[in-house]
This record gives sequence, C-alpha cells and structure tokens, in this order.
Amino acid sequence: MEPIRNLLLALDLDAQSQSLSPGSRLAADQALRVAAATGARLRLFHSNAADEAWDAKENAYVDAPHGLLASGRDALEAVGAECRAAGVEAAIELSEEPAWQGIIRCVVRDSMDCVISGKRNQAESGGPKIGSVAMKLLRKCPCPVWVAKPGVAAAPRRLLAATDLSPVGVRVVSWATFVAQLFDADLHVVHSFQLPFDVQWQGDEAVAEFERHERAGRRRRLEEQVAETKFPGDVHYYVGLTSPSRAVLACNERIDPDLVVMGTVSRGGIAGLLVGNTAERLLSRLDCSLLTVKPDDFICPVELD
Repeated sequence: MEPIRNLLLALDLDAQSQSLSPGSRLAADQALRVAAATGARLRLFHSNAADEAWDAKENAYVDAPHGLLASGRDALEAVGAECRAAGVEAAIELSEEPAWQGIIRCVVRDSMDCVISGKRNQAESGGPKIGSVAMKLLRKCPCPVWVAKPGVAAAPRRLLAATDLSPVGVRVVSWATFVAQLFDADLHVVHSFQLPFDVQWQGDEAVAEFERHERAGRRRRLEEQVAETKFPGDVHYYVGLTSPSRAVLACNERIDPDLVVMGTVSRGGIAGLLVGNTAERLLSRLDCSLLTVKPDDFICPVELD
C-alpha cells in the first residue's frame, strides 16, 4: 500500500445548531486516527453551497441556506484544534461549489490519498442506504473514499474485504489489512467465482472437480495477497461459487461488518470486483460504513477547469 500523506475530511454541519452532523463526527474521529498513525496531513473541507443538511431537531435532512454561520466556523475550528492537539497538521478549506464537486476538485488538484466523509443514511426503511453526495464520490472520485455510517463505534470491530484477485483487488486487501491492523479489528475476506458454460455441459462430476480445484487455488491466492501485506492477525476467508454481489451480501448478513472494503470500476468498464450495475446495487444496499478503491488507471469522469 502506498504511503498516506494527505487526507481530505469532508465535514457536514447541522442546519440549526451548525455543529457536526453525526456522520461527520464519526468521520472526524476515524480520520484523526488514520492521520495520527500515518503522519498524514488533514484537509478539513466544507461546502458553503446551498444543499441538504441534517437537522437534529427535525430528525431529517432539510434545505440549508448558502453560507457559513459563525457557529459553523467555530465547529470547524474546533475540529482543527482537536487535530493539532493530537499532533496532526490540519487546515480548513471552504468551497462555494456543491460538496461532491468541490471535494473531487480538491482531490485532483492536491493529490489527496483518501477522502473520509460521513454517510447520510437516515432514509426511511426500505429507502437508499446512502446519500447522493456519498454516492457521487464513490462513483466519481479518483482516490479511495471512506464513508462512515453514523451511530456506530469509532473503531470498527469487523471488516469485510471483497476482492476479485485483480490489481484493484490487491489494493482492496492492502487497505483492508491496514485498517484492520490500525483498529485491531477482525478481518474477513470474500471472493467468488462462477461456473463456465463449457464446464456446466460436462455433468455433475466435472462441475464438482472444477469447484474443488478453483476453490483451493483461489483460497491460496487470497492467502498470498494477505501475506504480502504482513498483516499480523487472523483472517477469515470465504470463497464461493456464486456471483460477486451474492457473495458480498451473504457475508454481510452473516458477519454484520462495521466496514466493507471493495473495488469499483470506471465508466470505461475497467475490470474490478464488480461489473456493470452490480456495484450500484451493492452500494445502495449495504447498511454499514464503506471504503472503496479504484484501479490505478481510473479516469475521473468529472471535467474540472
């Protein structure tokens, strides 16, 4: 895993009190832990653009006015002071652009290594599990994006890493082992493969042999990927003959992870863990914190002047 030198912490404020939203508070705690461990610099980012903001009194997102009140500035300064007290260099950046555009502009301009943001998932039961800003970042931001779900402990207890054994899968494993070691969390790794049509036609015995051979070989490759990270803890592996989305959802239900780490693909279809609309379906269904990484040759689909 490449060194983490610059972290962008995206902060959202309560519409009424101008204090940190629950998701932003959690994101700040986790970003500070990462920065303190790696020596990275923190950029505290907040958008002044009119947008939805969390209203604790209404227990819902409401339209927020343009601009930043004095109390909001104090809240941001308090996070900066908290960082500096922990020995972490932190600077505040305000933007007039919509939050997701301003964040991506900052990432591209200043070569940010990761974005950490709060997750908006206060939707009614059955609704989307993630807000529009986070979804746009997960789709379009060129660097890894960590979206923290509010209401959970600052230190993840269980991590689920989903890898396809490709180069982006290697990056998934690197990030997952880093976070698991940092927070002393249990690490689970899931991988799936599917049955080729030519094997299906050969009968049950051929299918059973193919599954046995592939499962053993892919498990061995997973263990090798983890070993290369020098992760010191125990790892739980899950290798199954199924689709990627089913494998991830089944493990998610079984493990109940605090954080899922997975790869995403570019609009050009660069191979990753997920293909086509599968990633979209998973991102909207996983009710936990998310950390997504992209291929090295990912091209940001947003044109920034």
